[in-house]
Amino acid sequence: MKKVVVGMSGGVDSFVTALLLRRQGYEVIGVTLELWEKNDLSGVRDSCEKLNIPFLCREGHELFRQQVVDPFVKAYRSGLTPSPCCICNRRVKWILLQQVADELGVEYIATGHYVRIAEREGRFYIRKGIDPQKDQSYFLWGLPQALLRRALTPLGEYTKKQVKEWAARNGYEQMARRRESMGICFLKNKDYRDFIKDYPIKDFRQESGEIIDDKGRVLGVHAGILNYTVGQKRGIPDRTGVPMYVREIDVERNSIIVAPKSGLYTSVLTVGQVEAVYFGDLLADGVEIKIRGLGLNPRGNIRAERLSPDRLKVVLSEPAWAVAPGQPVAFYHEDILLGGGIAEKDEKL
Repeated sequence: MKKVVVGMSGGVDSFVTALLLRRQGYEVIGVTLELWEKNDLSGVRDSCEKLNIPFLCREGHELFRQQVVDPFVKAYRSGLTPSPCCICNRRVKWILLQQVADELGVEYIATGHYVRIAEREGRFYIRKGIDPQKDQSYFLWGLPQALLRRALTPLGEYTKKQVKEWAARNGYEQMARRRESMGICFLKNKDYRDFIKDYPIKDFRQESGEIIDDKGRVLGVHAGILNYTVGQKRGIPDRTGVPMYVREIDVERNSIIVAPKSGLYTSVLTVGQVEAVYFGDLLADGVEIKIRGLGLNPRGNIRAERLSPDRLKVVLSEPAWAVAPGQPVAFYHEDILLGGGIAEKDEKL
C-alpha cells in the first residue's frame, strides 16, 4: 500500500485531504507542525482519531524563527512589505513534512492547498486550483523538483464549497462548520506594528520623520515608518485638497514619499530572488504575473529580460498600481505556475 504524510492543521481542508487520500487507498500518516508557540493539539488529534490514522507532531520553532519571523521583522524595518506565507511554505512547512516522510520511508507528501500538480516534459509544476477564490498557487513558487514529484494536493480539483459539503455529507458537519483561520499565524491577531516594535532585534528605533511629496515639499510629520506601506492613504495629509498616497518609504532619510494616486502607477519593475521551474522562450511574450497587495494584478502578458540569473526586468502590458518592494511576484503561463520572485523596486511612468 502506498504511504503518504499529510500536513494536518485541525481544519476542514487538511481533514478532507487525509480522508480523500485514505479512500483512494493510501496509508495516511497525519503530521502537525509546531512552529511558533505551543499549540493546542486536541483538534488535530481529534481529526486523526476520526480518520483512524497515526498522529505525529514535528517541532520547527528555530527554523521558523530564522526563515520566516526574523526576515519578516527585518523587511518591515527596512521599508519593505513582505509576505511571510510564501517563505514559510517553501522553506519551512514543506521541508519539515519532507523530513518526516524521509525518516519514515514514506514516498508521498500531501497538504490541503487548493492547487494541482502537473508534469510537463519531465518537469513538475504547480497548477492553479479550479476554485479561483481559493487558489493558493501564488504562495508556493520555489518548491524544488525533488519535492514536487512527491507532492499530492487533492483539493485542487474541488471548490471550498464542495469540500465543506463533502465533509458534511460524510458525517463531519462540525468539521465543515469550523471557522477558518485567517491572517499571519504568528501574529495571533496582534497588530503587526506592535509585534515588530516588541520583537527582540537590536539597532532599531521608531522615530517620526518628514512626509515629503513628489515635488520635494514637506507636507507633514509621520509617526514612524512601520505605520506606513506603499499605497496607503490613511494618515497622509492632502496637498491643497488633492488626496496623497504613500509612494515610497525612504529608510535612510526616515521619510515617507507621497504622491497623487496617478503617481503610483508603474509599467516597469525589477524582480529579484527569482526561482523558476522553467521559463523556456516564454519570457519574450508568454508570461502573466500576479502581485498581491493594494493594486489590481496587471492584465495581459509581460515582457521580461534577465538582468542576472536570479533577477528580471519586467515590462507590464498595463500599468500596475502601488507595487510594494518586498511583495512576491508569481509568473504564470495559462494556469501553470512557472516560478516567482520578490519585487525590488519600480519605475514610475
